Amino acid sequence: MSGAISQMIERGRQGCLLLHGFSGSPLEMVPMAETLAEEGWTVAVAELAGHASPAALARVHWHDWITSAEDAYRALTDRCEGVAVAGLSMGGAVALALASTLQPAAVVAISTPVRLKRLLAGASRLASRLLPYAPVVVKLGPRVREMRPYRSPTRRIPLRATAEVEHLLDAMRAALPRVRAPLLIAQGRRDWVIPRESAREIASLAAQAEPQVLWLPRSGHVATLDRDRELLFREVKAFLRIHLSA
Repeated sequence: MSGAISQMIERGRQGCLLLHGFSGSPLEMVPMAETLAEEGWTVAVAELAGHASPAALARVHWHDWITSAEDAYRALTDRCEGVAVAGLSMGGAVALALASTLQPAAVVAISTPVRLKRLLAGASRLASRLLPYAPVVVKLGPRVREMRPYRSPTRRIPLRATAEVEHLLDAMRAALPRVRAPLLIAQGRRDWVIPRESAREIASLAAQAEPQVLWLPRSGHVATLDRDRELLFREVKAFLRIHLSA
């Protein structure tokens, strides 16, 4: 198993690679992985570079995240005839950047920002000079408390790494006109973390002629663990059935 792959559920000859978000962990993709594996697909969950600890995250550069995903993708293609890629938040940006150079069967971008909010980006750049780490604020509603075991254990993030996220999003926007793979974009209506126009802007920039956009009415940013997760998983499965055969 590739060092970039945290978990693999081996099933058939069609596969799906799942990528977690910034300061997150593979855990936040496990419920989705288990659901997709029910379709007979082999599902791998990657751990992106630097996410073993906050100190490690402070040392990585944005292209290290893409390299992690590429390594996991190639390991999965050694086992599978076709591979789709799905990512949450920053993982969605990595998936889109990867799709501009490789040939995935399909791409799913969940809660993926087209850019950082201006206030967040500016404050992070200023604060990183004064304060190396900031606390992670996690809010899961009462209906999703059962999903808390899947949340990342990380409770602080290196603010320097937010600048690397900005560089990654720059690279993603530049790559989108080369993304021709079938594309599903999902975004929560209650996601305050990313710009509201993200899903539509990604759809407009991608080379894919007819990207699908799925709005999740009751979900915030970590949509794979939120109230509409069953709707999300159902729609992702329906989308991938068209492009992957068990």
